[in-house]
Amino acid sequence: MKSPYILDSSINVMMRLGMDFFDYSDGDVVELWLLEIIEKASNISASSPELTSAIFDWPSEYHLSSARHNLLRPFGIGPEHNVLELGCGCGAMTRYLGETGATVIAVEGSKRRAQIAAARCRDLPNVTIYCDNLIDFMCEEKFDFVTLIGVLEYAPKFIKQENPVADCLRHARSFLKEDGALMLAIENQFGLKYLNGCPEDHVGTSYYGVNDLYGDSDPVTYGRHAISELLDATGLLRQEFFYPFPDYKLPGVILSGDILADARLNVADLLIHNTGRCYPETHHRAFAENLAWRVAIRNRMLPDLANSFLILARENKDGHRKADWLAKMYNRGYRHPCYRLESTITADTTGNLVVRKQKSFPTASVLENAWLRHAIADSNYTSGNLLVGRIHDAMAREAGLDELSASFAPWLKFLIANVSKDEEGEKILPGNFVDCIPANLLETAIGELYYIDAEWVSSEPIPLSWTVMRGIFNSFIGCLENHKVAGMTYRQLIIEIARRSGVVLDEADLALAARLEQRLIDQCFLVTNGRKLFANSLDESFQGQIRLSAHIPKLRYELTAHKFELSRIKSTVSWQITKPLRLLAFLWRKIVGMY
Repeated sequence: MKSPYILDSSINVMMRLGMDFFDYSDGDVVELWLLEIIEKASNISASSPELTSAIFDWPSEYHLSSARHNLLRPFGIGPEHNVLELGCGCGAMTRYLGETGATVIAVEGSKRRAQIAAARCRDLPNVTIYCDNLIDFMCEEKFDFVTLIGVLEYAPKFIKQENPVADCLRHARSFLKEDGALMLAIENQFGLKYLNGCPEDHVGTSYYGVNDLYGDSDPVTYGRHAISELLDATGLLRQEFFYPFPDYKLPGVILSGDILADARLNVADLLIHNTGRCYPETHHRAFAENLAWRVAIRNRMLPDLANSFLILARENKDGHRKADWLAKMYNRGYRHPCYRLESTITADTTGNLVVRKQKSFPTASVLENAWLRHAIADSNYTSGNLLVGRIHDAMAREAGLDELSASFAPWLKFLIANVSKDEEGEKILPGNFVDCIPANLLETAIGELYYIDAEWVSSEPIPLSWTVMRGIFNSFIGCLENHKVAGMTYRQLIIEIARRSGVVLDEADLALAARLEQRLIDQCFLVTNGRKLFANSLDESFQGQIRLSAHIPKLRYELTAHKFELSRIKSTVSWQITKPLRLLAFLWRKIVGMY
């Protein structure tokens, strides 16, 4: 049979003759910038520091972050597999799949996005990019894996048939080998972050999916039971659910479907710093998600309230081995590739839970003359509660300074018990206490404290003030606002909380601590995303996530006033005349930001 595709050598993409392009785009400015960045880059690998360093906002993060690949890392895709990626976008996942050695066919309906994907995979002969409408794509080959990652929800837009979602699933299934798996990633219509007021990603409106407001051509999401029934109807009867957090886009934690089966595992603590994220972030929340997850998990509701699903669906209900791990954890920040880790919680041969660590990029070059040693070691899993949970509890209750300080006290006493003095009488800690912060201090059921995950190690003792400052500062990340301490700066909070446990800090202590923290940041991270301002942040007023329940009347009044004023301004002649100048200024900022 004659192939309906021909190679467009100008963009190195197989094009279907006479196709109607799927009209989907992140915007001309974003995609032209992305194409230029990728075409000019000398290193386009999945771990490319060059591409990571180009990240400056949400669109660039989404397309260039290697955290995207965490979604597929647990599943052992390799040279023995062939993969069909339906809806490859700009090639972020395509690049990762190609580097596994698998034979990859990637299909994209937008010509420009297909061109970007081809540019990103230009040195991978095992990857072929096709530009075609997903529902029209034809191929006689069968595949070990077919992926629909962030694609199925758009089926009503690109499939103009009576049952577009079901048709998309059936079409994807038609490419599977007998024992092949469909890898489906999609948001949960009833995800906890959406219940908490985060706007739905596809439409930008809060509670759009929760209220089931989808129109016939709108992107659509589903709850767990509804998506399972759709897969059943398609003939994909064996379904293995995984739960990526904060969602499937940039996962830092992936939980297996058996995660609630082992009572020894404190699942809620795995989510403390991996709860819902808005795109772009709004910083408005109705409740503290990381605390609400404790209640949801206690009531075994995690599978129904997870923000996203990752589903491996097969035709055969029997005979396939399930995942042999409970949780996978990854770094989501923009570390140097040599510092990116995968941590796996699993059971050993004796049934004990263990945490195994390995480098995400084992061949990445190690930094020369690094100040801190990066410690990687397996360990036994210890059941208990992270002390940082106490602090988030106190903040959610809007505790006063005394009660808030008391939540830090067990950690500070633990530090004091390990303090010594140097020759000048300054208080110091062992070199492996860099990461001894509340997020890494575990309290068991009998009140014992364990320091876990000592990742960064100094060859010399470190100042007590550094660990105290970074521990208090980092413990407030993700907390709800607290009006009882809202007028205080981070500097004041650190000094007062430490003083109440007998640790006296002066300005010299904090200045030294800020310098050491900056040294760690400079060693570890490619993109700092505000971390460079750490020292300056000490003098900023504390700000937590805004409580919608406390601000709705005021926000509504202010929003109405702003909308009225904005409408008035946009109706003026001067606004219309200067519109081209604003567009040029926007393009100029984008161009300057690239260099």
